[in-house]
Amino acid sequence: MTRGKPSTAWRCAWLTPKTAARIRTEPAPVLDRPEARAGLLTVCAQVLQAQDRVDFYAEPARPVREHLAHL
Repeated sequence: MTRGKPSTAWRCAWLTPKTAARIRTEPAPVLDRPEARAGLLTVCAQVLQAQDRVDFYAEPARPVREHLAHL
């Protein structure tokens, strides 16, 4: 995994579930921190608010909603 924002990589991986799972588990020590949780919630909000305007976000909106229940 390259260095960068894990929450951004996580957002881009929703359409490939194996990659999304890997992004959630490999950097877990980083993603489990409070500031990372804020980033993940922000990314989820961005996906959900854009789903009706941007085709790229329409398909991952359902898995993002499902994941929000676990954050």
